[in-house]
Amino acid sequence: MYEGSGDVCLNPLVSAGWLDHGGDDEMTGSTERLYQTLERLKGELSQLSETFEDTYREYITALANAVQHQLILATYHLCTQGYPEAFLSLSFSQRQALQLKIRQLAKQVEPSMLQSFYRCTAEVMQEARAATTPSPSPSAASTTSTTEKDDEDEDEDEEFGSISESDQVALEAFAEEFELPDDLFSRVSLQRLSVGDDDEAPFMETETPKALGPELFDLEDGENLPSLSDYDPMSPELIASWQRTVEQGALRVLSQLSQRVNRLLQSRGILPATVPPKLVQAATQVDATADTSSNVPNLLKLLVETESGDESRSQVAELLAVRLRLSDIEFADPTLKTWRDRLRKLSSQLVTLGRNYQEKQRQRAVIEAESAWRSSWFEEED
Repeated sequence: MYEGSGDVCLNPLVSAGWLDHGGDDEMTGSTERLYQTLERLKGELSQLSETFEDTYREYITALANAVQHQLILATYHLCTQGYPEAFLSLSFSQRQALQLKIRQLAKQVEPSMLQSFYRCTAEVMQEARAATTPSPSPSAASTTSTTEKDDEDEDEDEEFGSISESDQVALEAFAEEFELPDDLFSRVSLQRLSVGDDDEAPFMETETPKALGPELFDLEDGENLPSLSDYDPMSPELIASWQRTVEQGALRVLSQLSQRVNRLLQSRGILPATVPPKLVQAATQVDATADTSSNVPNLLKLLVETESGDESRSQVAELLAVRLRLSDIEFADPTLKTWRDRLRKLSSQLVTLGRNYQEKQRQRAVIEAESAWRSSWFEEED
């Protein structure tokens, strides 16, 4: 018991107003207003997620059109300015076949990016649901995790195959010779670079869903495509995570397309045959900040210094390859820049709305904690 005299309240919580029930009506009114504000903010978040999705779909369409155009320009420059002799060595029919294959690859960009977009959406929502679902017992989780990991490893081995020791050594030597990042070959190894006939290996998964499994979405069936706005409860963190994942997915498509085109060009004798195909593919994964840019957008230039018979002299060989860069593509296309500006504005709205939403959530937590304290508090009898 707290001692006091006169009008001093014996309970410090009451004196602080925390247990003063006289203000219940006022508190109830402010609490109701807070909850109404939270509901309104949730509605604004849902609306923002829908606008984000619609804008990204339009952006992807514009991006695919820009990629088609700029991919052809990049390969045109590579064949006519970079390796004109190699291109001229092809017959007329071979040139036409090469150009046709490049156009076919360019046309696959939009469906590949849309598949990536919806796959990213489904994955983000799945992870969000898993985070709010009670985890199984440790033993069961360990068994399930081990089994799933083994299955995934087997699937990867069957689809891609492992990298041989000789290839690994070659990648390390390549990274050292070209002064590439030290972890380049380890990243390539983890990604299990695809091998096989260039004409048969598909770029992304653009065939029909029945041919390649349930992981593909029927792009014509709009009602069954995953939508971020279907997730409840919506949160700023979910939208931000989704946006980051979608952006990464688009970059992966550009990287895969670059690698696919380079393999095609090398298989047709345009790119030097002396450079192992996997090394050309690894070169396109160099950090965009590295000093490997050419004067032509979406082309990669690497200078290789080799020793000659005379130790005082050296030869420098230049390797050109296609590397589609989002910054190059957006800079050259005014329509795409417009869509990017809209996405930036939506991102700014998300930051503002997210801060307000988090602040109100904090206020709600405080009110609910105070209410929980009052409901469990009781005065001890003398």
